[in-house]
Amino acid sequence: MKAPLFLKDKWLYISLGIIILLIIIGFEIVFHSLDSFTRHGEEMDVPDLTGMNYEKVQTEYSDIFHFQLVDSVYVKDFPEGAVYQQNPKPGSKVKKGRNMYIIMTSVAPEVVRIPNLRNLSLRQAMVSLNSVGLKVEKLVFVDYFARNAVVEQFVADTVAEPNTELVKGTGVTLHVGLGTGDKTTHLPDIVGVAQNVAKDRINNASLNLGTEIFVDNDEPENMIVCKMEPEFDPNTMVELGSEVNVWYKSVKTFDLKWYKLEKHRRDSIVERLRVRKTDPEKIKYVLDSFNYILSHRSFSFDPEQRAKDKEMMFEQVDDSDDLYFNDNEEDNNYFYDE
Repeated sequence: MKAPLFLKDKWLYISLGIIILLIIIGFEIVFHSLDSFTRHGEEMDVPDLTGMNYEKVQTEYSDIFHFQLVDSVYVKDFPEGAVYQQNPKPGSKVKKGRNMYIIMTSVAPEVVRIPNLRNLSLRQAMVSLNSVGLKVEKLVFVDYFARNAVVEQFVADTVAEPNTELVKGTGVTLHVGLGTGDKTTHLPDIVGVAQNVAKDRINNASLNLGTEIFVDNDEPENMIVCKMEPEFDPNTMVELGSEVNVWYKSVKTFDLKWYKLEKHRRDSIVERLRVRKTDPEKIKYVLDSFNYILSHRSFSFDPEQRAKDKEMMFEQVDDSDDLYFNDNEEDNNYFYDE
């Protein structure tokens, strides 16, 4: 069978070649245009604008970023009208034309009125203060028949009468009643809690925030409590108004998932022992051992430190308890293995 005559026409192949060439050129033009439009490969480092006058920043960087003012806040001892926070953060890789979201400091402080907190419960007083943008500075417990009832409110050792104007964010010292009965309270378990929540948790437990120690250098929103002193124990009671010292680490270095897993295993095993009506002294030994591990492990993502932490093993309690605490048994493996 002979091939059709048009297949022998050389102009057919010349035409096909031209068409294919035009298609390839078309694709090249399209991709080149996309690269130019998206500025592919033209990323730049975001400069640190913090502390710079916002108007000056807009003038100097208007050809690089589209600025969006998100909010303005009053920050004591910080330049007025300056960039306080920026997003994207300094050092980020972005392309020109990116939106830059700015929080700047206000020229004048925002003023609010302190509510009447007298005779409110401590919890109600904290909610009222937070609702107007004020905060608890310190709790001072005084002789008064109603426990945790607010007796008086102070700002810088001066009585703050209701409706007094204060700069937003001012700390208020509350004098709170001791009550007539027991004058102790339980410690809150705040390990793993965010930095901006820790103080409220401590105050809600009728205690004061003591020394704050920052193990890592990171943004406040990334900091969580990695250690507290006194150490948390559900059976430990402390005096009302006692101080709780707090250590913070970044979520980038503190393995919170692993820490929570270890806490869950502690609680599960202790509960199993209680159900079996194990000797209370033995339960206390198990609980103390776990608490020691929880307070002395670093819960770090670093491989070398994780290996050191893994060496902290919990010994078997008793053959009769059928609890074998070693890493060879998957069900009872305390060490969080990613």
